[in-house]
Amino acid sequence: MSRRLCEHEPDILTAAVAGRQQPAGALAHLASCPSCRDAVATAAWMQRMADGSGDGHALPDPAVIWWKAQLLRRWEAERRAVAPIERMHWVELVAGLASFGVFLVWQWSGLVNVLSLLNPLSLAARSASASSATSPLVLVLVLGGTLALGGMIFAGLHRRITQH
Repeated sequence: MSRRLCEHEPDILTAAVAGRQQPAGALAHLASCPSCRDAVATAAWMQRMADGSGDGHALPDPAVIWWKAQLLRRWEAERRAVAPIERMHWVELVAGLASFGVFLVWQWSGLVNVLSLLNPLSLAARSASASSATSPLVLVLVLGGTLALGGMIFAGLHRRITQH
């Protein structure tokens, strides 16, 4: 869209920018020409902006800007330094779950025997026969190992969940 310029607009703008009083003929023209009125209003607004630059928006102290830049640089360095540790938390968790799975597969028959020994009916039958096929040491080792490994896994999960 092309805008038609008024032939008086350059003279009126020159007077407005220079800060001179508009001639009497120009004042009568401004009352009747919306294009010239808008141009003068825009020029006056731009002049106020140019004169008032810096009054409302003072720049911060350079020392504060430098301090913030150093703080951001330090935070970024800390984030880069901690990133491998954060990744290792996930590796720990996966390794713990994998080792627990391997332990369960490896000791499955022992765990089944231990659980069957803890069955109340099995306890009554054993006390009646007074012979035990599984030694108490094996029972303690299998049950203790299972509890220890499960505790490590739960501790890792707890630490991972509470970090976020």
